[in-house]
Amino acid sequence: MNVYVSNIVLAAISFPLLALFITLPYMIYQYRKFGSIPWLRTLIVYSFVFYLLCAYFLVLLPLPEDRSALVSYAQTPQLVPFNFMREFLAQTTFSLTAPVTWLATLRDPYIYEALFNVLLLVPLGMYLRYYFRRTWWQTLIIGFLVTLSFELSQLTGLWGLYEHPYRLFDVDDLIMNTLGAMVGFWMVGPAMRVLPDIRLVNEEAREAGMRASVTKRLLSFVIDVIIQLALVALVGFVSVLMGLPEWLEAQGVPRGTIAQGIELVLLVCVFVITPCLTRGQTLGQKLLKLRIVRSDASQARWYQYLARYGLLFLMAWAPFAVLFGVFTLDYSQATELNTVAVFVSEHQEVLFLLWLVIMTAWALSIIVRAVRSWRMKRPFIMLNGLISNTRVMTEAGVTHERERRAALDVAQVAALERIIAEEGTPLAELMEQAGRAAADEVRAWVPDPAPIVVLAGAGNNGGDGWVCARALAEAGYPVKLVVPDLAERLKAEPARSTALEIFADASERNLPLHVLVAPDTDILTDAIDGAEGIVDALLGTGFSGSDVREPYASWIDAANRRRFEGSRGKGRGRHRKREHQRGGHERMRARALPAKAKDAPFALAIDVPSGLSAQDGAVARPCFAADETVTMLAFKPGLALDATTPWTGAVKLAPLVDIKPYLERLSAKQTDSH
Repeated sequence: MNVYVSNIVLAAISFPLLALFITLPYMIYQYRKFGSIPWLRTLIVYSFVFYLLCAYFLVLLPLPEDRSALVSYAQTPQLVPFNFMREFLAQTTFSLTAPVTWLATLRDPYIYEALFNVLLLVPLGMYLRYYFRRTWWQTLIIGFLVTLSFELSQLTGLWGLYEHPYRLFDVDDLIMNTLGAMVGFWMVGPAMRVLPDIRLVNEEAREAGMRASVTKRLLSFVIDVIIQLALVALVGFVSVLMGLPEWLEAQGVPRGTIAQGIELVLLVCVFVITPCLTRGQTLGQKLLKLRIVRSDASQARWYQYLARYGLLFLMAWAPFAVLFGVFTLDYSQATELNTVAVFVSEHQEVLFLLWLVIMTAWALSIIVRAVRSWRMKRPFIMLNGLISNTRVMTEAGVTHERERRAALDVAQVAALERIIAEEGTPLAELMEQAGRAAADEVRAWVPDPAPIVVLAGAGNNGGDGWVCARALAEAGYPVKLVVPDLAERLKAEPARSTALEIFADASERNLPLHVLVAPDTDILTDAIDGAEGIVDALLGTGFSGSDVREPYASWIDAANRRRFEGSRGKGRGRHRKREHQRGGHERMRARALPAKAKDAPFALAIDVPSGLSAQDGAVARPCFAADETVTMLAFKPGLALDATTPWTGAVKLAPLVDIKPYLERLSAKQTDSH
């Protein structure tokens, strides 16, 4: 037992070094894949690394002191399954009919070693099911392969490091270790009902990754500095091999000037020329998917890169240059500055304290602004960014901001749809893509099949809702589709034909899709109470006015009531809601709308929340409050307003098709009409 404890202690001592080694690659991977580093994922990953370290130390240590050591009992593999049971029964007095022998059994080496082998891989099974989302048969295979690596390491003398096997290859270890992985897989199942769903953690990380955090920007800068220093070392080494410093010194150029010149040239290459060639990205920023843009998210110019990083290095270098000058000034040889030199030499301590106070205040101001930026979820912009009119954004954030600024009027979107249809893409196909895009978002935030309510209107926005309902039902989600009338009575096309086709298809395939036609209040409330997600496809971009007509008003009220007041006991509340990433609007949201209930379902609006004018952002009574809005083809002006964020939530664009050529045709038509 002492050996086990000492190996775990050794693993604990070694873990910080290993963690330090993997932290930079881990951060780069997380930022590239998810855009942010959630603390829960980080905790799980590092605990998994520590567990693997402990497991391998327990299996492989202690190592023999002599590479040629011959361990006699380990030379012949033990290939008889459950041999430990036969040995145990043959060498002990254990009897099932004698309870007095049971306690002694637990202290027997055959038994506690078998239990240890089971326990060794129990955490692996837990990690595989919870974090890596592996199935039982995948866990079985992975668990077997891991324990096989243990045994082969022992059989081969740590893969040839030792001349002979130093531990016994035992098939019982393979069996018990693999059993342990499966036990862990089964044990973590009930706990997953209360543990945060790792898939939702990933989605939240992606949402948070839309913002260029201070940590991400700092890491990209550190990577760039490392690259620049590596290039300086490489160029310096090559120049020495070529004898360049000696030649320049012979020409009267000081060696220090040569080094400074190389550093300056490479600084310009890394921080100015590289962004010019990559449209706003240094190598570190490209690695972390960041981009330097103007304040309006448009592409910056070369002189802005120069101003941004020139000011940054000036602000970082100048204070230390001043400090260096204070302590190295040779005033005895500077007659024209004699008075200043004497003053500096006599007050060095005071000047140093003054310098320290100024630098501390500057550093604290940066920290305070960074913390405020983090808490308010606003961009952190330093002085060099303000002067150069640039900021660092994520690639996804740049795309989103440009899409938001390229909003089209509702009339323009309608004209765009007609042009797309004229070019050969039927509106029914666009409707299919729109509905499935909405279903994909629901599945991202409600990962496991759970009850969903889709509120579909009588227009083409309702047709999107029909498609969304079928897509979710095909994925195994029990869907209740709430509609105002029978499919054959719908008038809008292609909504009517789409609804008829989906209704027939769902009946033929026996999909878990139930259509509720103009349900009464109790039936609707029961459906919404049990839902883990609510999809709003009632009113589209054509809505305007101050009041929503019935029955849509009652349906929206019921959905909002479920969201803010909670269910009547039927909702399970498994969905974890994220905070809106536009943190500057959180305070306004708190004033405009009540706080969400703990068991509030995920609320998604298709194209535009019902009751909100897509053209001017006017809010009618009532208005559907969404966690997220998936808008089609292009942003609409009402969705791009800060004031509508409490109702739209995070707005995502589903382009459906490449609209650039159609926009050109639309622009040409508008020009001809004038």
